[in-house]
Amino acid sequence: MSYFKIPTPSNTLSNILSKTLLTGFCFMIYSVSCFAQEGYPEPEKTTNRLFYIQHSKNHNTYVYDANISNGVLNASEPVNEYEIVYTDKGQKRPLSVLQRRMAYGIIVLDSHPDKYKLRLAASDKISFYLKQTPKHGSRVYITVNNRKMLLGKMFVQLTTGFLGLRPKADFVLLYGSDFTTGTAVVEKIEID
Repeated sequence: MSYFKIPTPSNTLSNILSKTLLTGFCFMIYSVSCFAQEGYPEPEKTTNRLFYIQHSKNHNTYVYDANISNGVLNASEPVNEYEIVYTDKGQKRPLSVLQRRMAYGIIVLDSHPDKYKLRLAASDKISFYLKQTPKHGSRVYITVNNRKMLLGKMFVQLTTGFLGLRPKADFVLLYGSDFTTGTAVVEKIEID
């Protein structure tokens, strides 16, 4: 003779709650680990630093500084761009021609005294606005997901293309502060 234990309603509810909580906890851990950038070096801060870009392929970092001479932005080249090669003892190097033209170079779209509209060579999805004021110095702001923010850094999640060639960006995380309140914000842009 076999006996079957019929679950009581409280037992069933308890099991459902436990499984739901466990699933939620696993999802939270997965989400945090997907966006974590543990072990990434942070470039030394400078007075002219605008923002920097890191990506999932390696720790090398692309840095963007305001090109200021005698307190004035250089009108023809408002941004100095270079790479910190952490895979080679943290050496600073100018961007290669390919990096400048195809990916990490800054293109000036429009300029007015103390205000510039910029974009990265890799994409025209995001417009960057460089503004210089006596009170705050040079800063870059962007509008992402209907939020205006001062940009501090970007992280690009890459996937490798066919045969390990042509990496493709899956998404970009933008770190900075709310333009009005100054509170820290992180915005995500999915790449099509």
